[in-house]
Amino acid sequence: MAGRIPQSFIDELLSRTDIVDVVESRIKLRKAGKNYSACCPFHNENTPSFTVSRDKQFYYCFGCGASGTALKFVMEHDGLSFPDAVEKLASNAGLEVPKESVTEVRRQEQEHEPLYLRLEESATFFTEQLRTHNQRQRAVDYLKGRGLSGQAARFFGIGYAPPGWDNLQEKLATDPTRMKQLISSGMLIEKEDGRTYDRFRDRIMFPIRDIRGRVIAFGGRVLGDDKPKYLNSPETPVFQKNRELYGLYEARKIRQKLTRFLIVEGYMDVVALAEFGIHYAVATLGTATSEHHLRRLFKLVPEIIFCFDGDNAGRTAAARAMETVLPVLEDGLQARFIFLPDGEDPDTLVRKEGKEAFEQRLAQAQHLPEFLFSHLKEQVDFDSMDGKARLDQLAAPLIGRIPQGTLRDLMVAELEKQIGVSSRAMAKVNAQPATRQEEIEAIPEWVSAPAVTHLPMDDEPYTGAEDHPLIMRAIQALVHQPGLASELQLPECEANSEYERLLLEIIRKLKAGPQSSAVGLLIQWIGTPYHAELTRIANQNDNGIAPVAADISLALERMAARQLEVEYRQLLQLWQGKAGTMSDEQRQRFKELQHQRRPARGAVYRSQPGRRPGR
Repeated sequence: MAGRIPQSFIDELLSRTDIVDVVESRIKLRKAGKNYSACCPFHNENTPSFTVSRDKQFYYCFGCGASGTALKFVMEHDGLSFPDAVEKLASNAGLEVPKESVTEVRRQEQEHEPLYLRLEESATFFTEQLRTHNQRQRAVDYLKGRGLSGQAARFFGIGYAPPGWDNLQEKLATDPTRMKQLISSGMLIEKEDGRTYDRFRDRIMFPIRDIRGRVIAFGGRVLGDDKPKYLNSPETPVFQKNRELYGLYEARKIRQKLTRFLIVEGYMDVVALAEFGIHYAVATLGTATSEHHLRRLFKLVPEIIFCFDGDNAGRTAAARAMETVLPVLEDGLQARFIFLPDGEDPDTLVRKEGKEAFEQRLAQAQHLPEFLFSHLKEQVDFDSMDGKARLDQLAAPLIGRIPQGTLRDLMVAELEKQIGVSSRAMAKVNAQPATRQEEIEAIPEWVSAPAVTHLPMDDEPYTGAEDHPLIMRAIQALVHQPGLASELQLPECEANSEYERLLLEIIRKLKAGPQSSAVGLLIQWIGTPYHAELTRIANQNDNGIAPVAADISLALERMAARQLEVEYRQLLQLWQGKAGTMSDEQRQRFKELQHQRRPARGAVYRSQPGRRPGR
């Protein structure tokens, strides 16, 4: 069994590794300014949206959001575990991986191995009973009534504990040693007089697995009138409720890129969502979400969405979850909250609405800052001065629980914007601030020259460089006024530069998750190579050249016009070469484009009724 790899070695390894070399050895990259681009290896696409930065030693996909260091790329692309990926990079760098002692870990593993065996045997027993027991039909009818398919039942290993006090015991407790192991694993209950009986009886059984796929416990849903309705295994040497999540192993087992987790309440919610293609749901095991749960999930994905009922109890539970997640929110991580309609849970809602509508609800989930302020403002008279002072007192301790970093700074800025003055409560929280070396990244200088509004003549190559000031002003306008995105129509054209791609992706993100302030937009970009740059834009003085909505529209129009220009030049080459080889459709299209083009230098395409830009 491998030991733990010291963090100091991982830091040294990454400092000696060039991410461009790592990525380029696996996929084809092309130079794009100071960065490199390619079609993303983690999702299907026809145009490049995957960017690799040598300066930042970071990769980012504008399409699916995949991002990380060279180490994470090797793990995701090569399908390797963390230790194996470290070994591979270390080998390439000529380094030997040191290991810390794991004697105690190995001893515990050996001690607990019999418990894992008894639990796996129990899972096999329950699945067999669902197929063969003479009273299985009640369980089958229940699962079918909930809309569960046989394929889903097999994937999650769902089984049946039949009625009776000793079914499992008679099957598995064949000697005193195994009897003790079944008691220790929580499968049998021992009374004071020494008699034993099955813990789970007449229930649908859901095996709970650890991250390695080993069965560590069970959850049982009653079929009769027994209480409680749901029964979980007790805590044992191999199972601690506040450290495990139902469905996490199954979510990672699916061969798809995980970018977020949805935390729900019940086993059937996880199973139903997975059956509809939403494989990133997990459930807590009869406890509130713990900080350990969250840290574990955030090691795998940058975003967690909490799902609650829309009633008062759901709002109260959401407030507790918010307080739990605050200390975990390092820069690059996001927490969001979704509240379901009355009487609905994820299981019923996804069956009623389908995957697309359900995921649209997720796209509209509240970001943590939005939820935090709305939750606190419900507790004060925000229209009064003393109400704003009270908001300051309530919000500052919560914001103070967020680790030092950009998100915390943004939250402080939003609090002061809400109350209209500097936060005295926050000043007390920051009385002994932790020092932190902020990452300084250079950004393009703003050019105050008027926007260029011409396209090149037929003999003049077009690079797109002359549009850069306009693209940057369009980005600035969106950062300061994110609400403008709702009225924009994305052109059907390829980005010609890194910042054109950034502009289009900002608009897409805002359309998927509308924001009313720069803070909300910046949260969408935490953890990406562009967050620092966008933050500077948000904090930048206009120097008398305030960005306006027209800058965005003009930038998009010019990108669409450029796409038409490319098409025109391709047809022009055919016309000048062998016009006879042009099809009737190509001739007609060539005439249309000639008519739209203005003859003078600086021409732009006139809009044509019935034709969208780029079509």
